[in-house]
Amino acid sequence: MATFKKKWKNFWRYVWSLFKASIPATFMYFCAGTILMMLTMKGKTITWTSKKLTWTIICILGGGLYNALVSWAHGGTHYEMLVSGNVKRTRMADDGSGFRMSSHKEVKEYRVWKGFAIGGFTAFWTLLVGIVFGCNQSQVQLYIDGDASGGFLGVFIALSFFISGWSILPFYYLNGAGHSVSFFLSCLFALIPIVVTGVFYILGAYSRRNKAIRQQILADKAEAERQKDPKKINYGGLPGTKPKKRRK
Repeated sequence: MATFKKKWKNFWRYVWSLFKASIPATFMYFCAGTILMMLTMKGKTITWTSKKLTWTIICILGGGLYNALVSWAHGGTHYEMLVSGNVKRTRMADDGSGFRMSSHKEVKEYRVWKGFAIGGFTAFWTLLVGIVFGCNQSQVQLYIDGDASGGFLGVFIALSFFISGWSILPFYYLNGAGHSVSFFLSCLFALIPIVVTGVFYILGAYSRRNKAIRQQILADKAEAERQKDPKKINYGGLPGTKPKKRRK
């Protein structure tokens, strides 16, 4: 029972750590959706234009770029934590005692799957909005056509634009233009944060690893050059301590 409690507690530590890592990118996607709404939702008529398509692409690229940078940084810091963990485990295996390292946290060690898990937390809101809109396709369409009153539905739609406008607004405009597109398709946008986070998390870790290897190679070369230099003996200037020079 004690082992189960320990594993269960450790599981929620991992969940909390991954959720916290997803917050910056999630917030940026929120901002991307809000900006897209402000730039494209003008006038009472809901239409789909090339200008809205352009702004949609720009907002998605902006959110994805920030997501990539944050994931790159997480991959690097998690790789350093993995190195610290390996040092700690090696020391413990050598001397058999508990080696404490205050800066080390096992839940922040690099693992390949963590990047995609962090991206999953970021993509959760996109999936949620897409599923809810898809399940209420007819009611949302009535609201778009102006045949349904606002109320709770209007509040929810407006809130969804703030949460994941970058993924749902294009389909909202397409349905407003009479194209009748399923809102469930917006769930595919959830692949963007999952893939971006997972890939750049791995790339960030390998970048930090390669940097550490290059630094070690340079340090080894410098040490080798230092060993090649002849050692000069300091005799201190005392009589009889210097070797006699041979006369030519």
